[in-house]
Amino acid sequence: MTFTREPLQIVEIVQPLCSRVFGTSPCLATGEKCFNTDVTCKYLAALDLTDEVVMRFVAPAANRWINDALAFQPSSAIPALMAVDTAPTVLNVGAGNDDISPLGLRAVATVAIKDFPYNDVGFDPYLSSRSYDPMERGSFWTKWLVRNPYHTGYVMRIYDGYFGDALTDMIKREYSIEKIDASRSSVQITAKDILRKVTDTQVTCPPLSPGSLSAALTAVATTFEVAGAEVADYAASGWVRINSEIMSYTSVSLVGSNVSFSGVTRGRLNTTASAHNQFDKVQRVVAYEAEPFTDIIYDLLTTWGGIPTGYITKADWDAEFAEWRAIYNFTAYLSDPVEVQKLVGELCQQGLANVWWDERVQKILLRAQRPNYSAATLTDAANIVADSAVIEENPKDRASQVYVYYGLRNPTLNVTDKFSFANGEAIIDVDKERQYGESKVKEIFCRWVNTSVIASTLGNAYLQRFKDVRKSITFNLDAKDIASVWTGDVLLISHFLDVDFYGATKSGAWLITSAETVSQGGVYRFVAEDNESAGLLWEWVADGNTDPIAETGCWVDADGTDGAGNLMPYRWI
Repeated sequence: MTFTREPLQIVEIVQPLCSRVFGTSPCLATGEKCFNTDVTCKYLAALDLTDEVVMRFVAPAANRWINDALAFQPSSAIPALMAVDTAPTVLNVGAGNDDISPLGLRAVATVAIKDFPYNDVGFDPYLSSRSYDPMERGSFWTKWLVRNPYHTGYVMRIYDGYFGDALTDMIKREYSIEKIDASRSSVQITAKDILRKVTDTQVTCPPLSPGSLSAALTAVATTFEVAGAEVADYAASGWVRINSEIMSYTSVSLVGSNVSFSGVTRGRLNTTASAHNQFDKVQRVVAYEAEPFTDIIYDLLTTWGGIPTGYITKADWDAEFAEWRAIYNFTAYLSDPVEVQKLVGELCQQGLANVWWDERVQKILLRAQRPNYSAATLTDAANIVADSAVIEENPKDRASQVYVYYGLRNPTLNVTDKFSFANGEAIIDVDKERQYGESKVKEIFCRWVNTSVIASTLGNAYLQRFKDVRKSITFNLDAKDIASVWTGDVLLISHFLDVDFYGATKSGAWLITSAETVSQGGVYRFVAEDNESAGLLWEWVADGNTDPIAETGCWVDADGTDGAGNLMPYRWI
């Protein structure tokens, strides 16, 4: 008897390794040899961490023979895996939930691995030159941790499959190591998805600039020098802020030990030129001028947040922008350090979009808040595990009045103060105030929005989504039903808990906000948010188009109908 469908998990950790050979040019190190890791390097000028060693761990039970073959290949996997526990990405739809990060909650994996004596084979490139027996010194993890203290950020992958599967046939989830806790007999590794680089580090855009004025500056000077900084701390041309004044400049260079700015224009962006004192801070300003909001998010995450570009398929983001948000070009001048995650959250809210990590494809995805024209349909009879569904109400975020403040007067003002903005839109649903017997106000402060069209669209879309008490549904699915259902997907659910006025089961639209494994290879748990109101979102079509089928999404005419007089649940912006 064989167990060919017995579940199997593999944990993989990728350790960077120096490509140099100790004592061989360009490495000119001498003495006791290193371990080809950063902290053990004796000639940092030649350090080149472009190689890697991949460590794989499986449970002891996986290291056995089935049908005259090892159950798992390669046989070099270390049979020390004790436990794997994961928690899912939680999507914060449009950054609308103030109780969690604007980018939602991180996918987290906690892995326990045994510690054991080890002979350093595969991890010490100069093992034959050692004068000691590594089995008598330390243990696998005590030695590995001291040789790799900079393991925060190392890639960890978890593979879910079955005995006999190749790695390429397994479900792969990728994480970034946050910490490793060691005890006498084991280690516990905590890892999160790659967005932790911006949600858990408080990284800002722009970073705080180190430079300050080397001498007092008059209100009319068009050149000045900055001490305590390097040329690289500022853009080659651009903008700076000193106190409450924004200045533009055309060039920057090194003069002695100071950074010199020339071609300076004073009192820009509705600020006033004024005199400044020696040692006043000279802060770099990051400018985004009429750029697609998707490009801004991409730049914030990769340039300022340090996320490798390989985790984003930018062409997909561009296509989403072109199809659904073609006029959403934003302008802002960031004159103070602001957390990247806050800025991205603002852009998601003001651009009516969601950004999240999908651990199955190891990508950061972006999708406009919109309908799904090929949504999967799940029913309580055919798909949803019996007695697993629960529908809950979430009244906290309900709103009957939405105030959108836009048109920031100048970039030095407080963006959470309504008087910092030149314009405002108030959208009020008096019927909902009557029905619920009270008013609930939501204020949205928009540093990125400068037009009434987008401000009005944002206010109406937010009110449409939150004018009624929001609902969420939790349910379980078997493995056979998850191929087209995961975080960020919109689907239709028909369940006896969700009926119309007449008691008939509805087929409602829901947006999945989290998905997790309950039992490997067996049951998966999902949480979804009511997405019925997402129909009030928009798509551009060609002028004069009278054929909805010709368009990717929904077509409407100026009256919001399908051309035959049927009112469609979409509208123009």
